[in-house]
Amino acid sequence: MKPKNTKDRRNSFLKFLLLFLLTTGTIITAIFFNFKVPAKENALLKEQSKMVKKEMDFQSKFSKEMFEVKSLFDSLEVAGSNRTFNNSLISSKLVDMQKSIPTKDSTFRYDMYTRIVDLQVELQNTKKNLHELRDAEEKIKEYKELLDKCLDEYKDLQRHNALLNSRSN
Repeated sequence: MKPKNTKDRRNSFLKFLLLFLLTTGTIITAIFFNFKVPAKENALLKEQSKMVKKEMDFQSKFSKEMFEVKSLFDSLEVAGSNRTFNNSLISSKLVDMQKSIPTKDSTFRYDMYTRIVDLQVELQNTKKNLHELRDAEEKIKEYKELLDKCLDEYKDLQRHNALLNSRSN
């Protein structure tokens, strides 16, 4: 004896099987993503953490070098210091700082570090010009003193010449 609703039973079984496989597949996919995505995210976060640490280390080193250059700039103002030697030390330090800037860094940070070095080079040139102007200022004082002395001598000679001319008449 064969049941009359075999076709309906088969269709119902196939629908059940399809829904069962779809539901099971969805659950397995959810479990897969639950375990795989955090692992990849963790690896990505670790990589970013390493990059941030590397950036912080570089910033610390760069800051230290900036303070060393600042102390060299301050030593330029000390009387009796060898300015040529100090300027060459500053130049070599600035070149080293420029070379140490990572080129694979983001353009904003690369530009920032480059601008800092450029500003320090500009400061060095300004200090050189200021020192030359101070020397020129001292020479101007000397020349003014000599001019005043010459003017006094000129006035004395004019008086002496006027006395001689008044006696000869």
